[in-house]
Formats: sequence, C-alpha cells, structure tokens
Amino acid sequence: MKTETRSQILKIIEKNGKVRPSELRETLNISAQAIHRHLRSLVEQGIVEARGSAPFTQYALAGVPDLEAVSNWVNAPTLTKSPEESVCETREILTARLPHLKSFVKNGLPENLLPLVISTAGEIGNNSFDHNLGQWRDVPGCWFESQVTGHYLWICIADRGQGIFQSLVKVHPNLADDQAALTAAFETIISGRAPEQRGNGLKFVRNNLSATPGGGLACMSGTGRVTYGEQGEKSIAVLNKHFTKVMGTVTLMIWRMK
Repeated sequence: MKTETRSQILKIIEKNGKVRPSELRETLNISAQAIHRHLRSLVEQGIVEARGSAPFTQYALAGVPDLEAVSNWVNAPTLTKSPEESVCETREILTARLPHLKSFVKNGLPENLLPLVISTAGEIGNNSFDHNLGQWRDVPGCWFESQVTGHYLWICIADRGQGIFQSLVKVHPNLADDQAALTAAFETIISGRAPEQRGNGLKFVRNNLSATPGGGLACMSGTGRVTYGEQGEKSIAVLNKHFTKVMGTVTLMIWRMK
C-alpha cells in the first residue's frame, strides 16, 4: 500500500511539475499526516525535493528545474513589460548579473568551472542581443534563470526575439529552415551580422559544455532543436515539457555540482 501511494504521488508530481501537500491530500483522499510521511520518505531518498517555505511549500521531482515562469513569459502571445527580477533588458544588466553566479560555489559548483560558467552564460546571453538588434517581438532583453536541483546547476536563457533562422537567413539565404539555421549557428562559423567576422561564440559554448563531464546544453528556436554534451538529452527533455515551437530562442545549460 505504501509503495502504491508513493507511486501515485510521483505520477501526480511528474504530471503537474510541482504540487502542494494539500493538493495531494485532496486528490488521493488520505490524511495530511500520511501525505507528509510519504513526502518525507521521498525527499530522504532524493527522489523529490521541497521548494519554497511553509505554508507555500511545493514538492517537485529532484533534478528537474522549474521553468514554469520562463515558459509563461516566452509562450505569452504578447507582452508589454517583463518581470524585472528575471529579465535583463539590456546587455549591461546581463553583464552586471553574471558575477552573481559565483555564489553557486558555496552550493558545490567546482571553483575551476566558475569562469567557464560565467563566460558560457555570458555568450548565450549576448547572443540574444546580437541576433535581435531592433528586432524584438515586443519586450527587449533575455530571461536569465539559474537554479540548483538534483546536484546540478541549471541556467536557462531565453528571449522573445525573431529567432535564429530569421536572424541568419537574411545574410545566409541558403539556410532551409529553423533546424538548419540552429545547427549551423552551433556548428559552423556563421553570423547574422555580415560583413562582421563573427560567429564563433556558439561554437565556444558547444565545445566547452561538450567537453565538461556532467555538462550539457539544449537549445530551441522556432521548430529547431539541438543538444550537446553528456546531459544534452536530459536538457532537451526538460525543454520539451514546456515548449513546442519557440518564437525566439531558449537555451538550457547544465553543470554537475560536487
């Protein structure tokens, strides 16, 4: 009976992303004491984790980042303003926030990886601005999200811009579609700002995360998807739960903590 109830709890959490104990109690029709006992056991086993503080604590699967807020922002048909705490409206704001990533060293991020994390996140964030100069769909800037869950650091950077294909096809008309453009962006020296000699930034990101044990990334733009590194498939699985076709670009990066 205990195993069956815990299996039901896990299915509910997996379906909803995160739930409060009161929601589980109403769905399963068992006592609050029993719900908390099962949740405590699942937390001790490292299967789920608590997020937030009482009385608003929610439970989610360990190792899965919470991307609900960024998905709501990216998927909204139109916006007139962005959440100030999460969106870097200018490149200068992004640059000012990057050093705050050093706080994750206290959470177990290997200190030797910190420069790579900062430079990689900065490159992806700067790419949002490079690809969308004067071409934002409505609100400018990039969403900058960082979380630790399941012994991994996750960084999600997204924008509501024109997308990689629209950025590159203007100067590279041979690109067939979103997938071709996104693959080219990460795997060849190609730029949407001709005649500038640019285009190495995403290769830097791909190469570094591919070479980092426990690292990886997934990127979506339009209907295009790419994955790289040991944790690339895990990252795209997370994105696929929140996005289908992205009007703009979403990149999820992951590093293993100690």
